[in-house]
Amino acid sequence: MIRIVLVIVVYVLSQVSYSQTKFEQGMEKAFKLMTENKNDEASNMLERIASAEPMNWLPSYHIALLKARTSFTMTDKTKQEAQIKLAEDFIATADALSPNNSEVYVVMGMINTAKIVLNPMVNGAALSEPTIKLYRKAIALDKTNPRAYSGLTEFEMGGARFFKQDLSPYCKRLQKSIKMYDDFKPASKYAPNWGKDWTLQVLKGCGDMTSKKEEAPASTTSAVPATTGSVTITATVPNVSGTDGDVIFALYDSSEAFASRAPIATSKSSIANGSSQAIFKDVKPGTYAIVVLHDKNGNERMDFEPSGMPKEDYGASNNKMRMGPPSFEDAKFTVENKSLDLTIRF
Repeated sequence: MIRIVLVIVVYVLSQVSYSQTKFEQGMEKAFKLMTENKNDEASNMLERIASAEPMNWLPSYHIALLKARTSFTMTDKTKQEAQIKLAEDFIATADALSPNNSEVYVVMGMINTAKIVLNPMVNGAALSEPTIKLYRKAIALDKTNPRAYSGLTEFEMGGARFFKQDLSPYCKRLQKSIKMYDDFKPASKYAPNWGKDWTLQVLKGCGDMTSKKEEAPASTTSAVPATTGSVTITATVPNVSGTDGDVIFALYDSSEAFASRAPIATSKSSIANGSSQAIFKDVKPGTYAIVVLHDKNGNERMDFEPSGMPKEDYGASNNKMRMGPPSFEDAKFTVENKSLDLTIRF
């Protein structure tokens, strides 16, 4: 009888050891595939591990992280949206298996950021504050988690950078997070331990990131002639929320002017039936870009939340607003020998 019991014990222990070994082998292979940028193969491997280890939150977490990260590099919007949805599904599984997990909330914040990048006009205003709350929740759950601190800082930095706010406070916060990364001890070999390399890359640009907070273009009662020419540009914002204040339009004629926020013409226009319009006359052929701001309180500048996120709506020509500053390349359009009608959405 004793021999039978011993055989059973040895068998059970050997199965546990075998299971752990298979898990470790699978995770090692998945991590190696990710370092080789074989993301689809890594995701498939992690999904097999998740099926074999249904009570372990780590495989689902890493799948969600992988899919959220790769969504930022996709150019096909349909595929990008599907990738984000998969990331949401897997992080929901990780959350169910490991509730109130700081690391899970960090990835939730990353997924929200991916949604904003996918559709900034729709998701920018709706998801900015919830995303900040996710990162703050992650910090509250684990004050030693460097990904929570750096994630929040980088997210807030995106809005500040666009509006030409002083970025030095954010850079200092990121620098402090590096010490947190150095001191951080992951719970296990396959627990989250990423983020430092990316944060160091962001910090490399901090030397030239400090600039004054952007103010809205100076107001005028009507459009100012830009240059000598015969073309008229009519810019319309059809989705103004509320009737307070005015909409300020700024016209730029070069990437240098755009970067320094030095418009060649401005217009402060009233709001009627949820729409506002500006007309720039006598514009000669060339390349231009327009930025618009809903100046709700009439102080002729952008206002910000305590978190650093903008309180007022804004947009740019071509409607390619992203997290962080828009580029002249994204917003530029060409004026030839005929007048243009542009629609710019907040």
